[in-house]
Amino acid sequence: MADPGNRTFICSVVFIDLVGYTKRPVSEQIRVKSSLTNNLSESIKDIPPNDRIILDTGDGAAISFLGDPEDALFVTLSLREAMLREGMTSTMIEATGEDAVRMGINLGPVKLVRDINGHPNIIGDGINVAQRIMSFARPGQIVVSRSYYDVVSNLASEYAKLFKYEGSRTDKHVREHEIYIVGQDAIAFEKARSGMKDRAVSTNPPAMPPPQKISAEPGTTTVTLTIPSFAGTNRKLGAIAGGIGAVVVVLAALLFMRKPEAPAVAAAGPVPKITQAAAPVAAPTPPPAAEPAAISPATPAAPSPAATDAKATPPPSGAVPASPAATPSPAKADPAKTEPPKPEPPPATVNLAIDPWGEVFVNGKSQGASPPKKQLKLPPGKYKIEVRNSTFPAHVQTVELKSREELTVKHKFQ
Repeated sequence: MADPGNRTFICSVVFIDLVGYTKRPVSEQIRVKSSLTNNLSESIKDIPPNDRIILDTGDGAAISFLGDPEDALFVTLSLREAMLREGMTSTMIEATGEDAVRMGINLGPVKLVRDINGHPNIIGDGINVAQRIMSFARPGQIVVSRSYYDVVSNLASEYAKLFKYEGSRTDKHVREHEIYIVGQDAIAFEKARSGMKDRAVSTNPPAMPPPQKISAEPGTTTVTLTIPSFAGTNRKLGAIAGGIGAVVVVLAALLFMRKPEAPAVAAAGPVPKITQAAAPVAAPTPPPAAEPAAISPATPAAPSPAATDAKATPPPSGAVPASPAATPSPAKADPAKTEPPKPEPPPATVNLAIDPWGEVFVNGKSQGASPPKKQLKLPPGKYKIEVRNSTFPAHVQTVELKSREELTVKHKFQ
């Protein structure tokens, strides 16, 4: 990254805090900090290093995103999803206090400076407000400022459905902040993830492939074709690919020309010629050693096409006549393989009536958020259906479904 000097940037700042970190023993601090580091590294792996600055705050982290504001939303949603995959809902976190994080996002001005070690650092109102916004969040919650909400909610309709207005809060410096709570929506999460990956692909060009080697047949020379490192544009790559193709064609032609010719076969007399017969005649009787193929009693024997179409010239003296090839008997069809597969039983229908919303899990696997999802089609069997909302206890229901059965899972979080 180039030296930023005293430039001012408007960027998204995420402030992450480990709840109750300082009250834990050192061994527990190491464990929860390592867990946060691993999950955070997985969430930001597709964001270019020049578009982010990560600061270690001891009991958490502060991340400044100098690029797209959606990156901050994806990182926080991905981190919360990682916690849910480990079986921790927001209610469980508030009850136990284990491995709980709270996060705040703000969009504001920051200045890029160098810290005492010469590394990039950020200061300014943008990161200060992010810390204040984070302090209003409960364990397991994501809270955003009004400035961040105004920008991201207008980027896509899916993002606007994520936020819920929580009201106005006053910090310790008697400064008021309007805050919004980030909910869970599978469609918005996938949109943020796909958008971030598309931007990462356009920002980071794919790595050049390793040199390709073309080996010739034994006894010939091995040629190594190496793509030079300066081929960075599509025009250069196209010219190089055309040159490589021409070299491969020339090599193939040379290899074909250098193949040894087949040795001539010494014949005792002139090569016999096969002439077309003027009229069909019977084929000569085969030697006794070669037995004809078996013929079913219900099918009369048909004359061989070779016996009616052509007549072989007698072989020269000393040559051994070839035995006619026996006609293979047709393979019998396996009756077990001809049976049609048994049809699958019709699925059961599970109607969803969740108020206001919830993420639906079937046997521990996420099926998306309801609404917008209204139905599930499941094969007959026993299932554990769980509906989660980040701010309420989870609703769990065990059902046994039969073919064509219709069931409704109805729950209101309050």
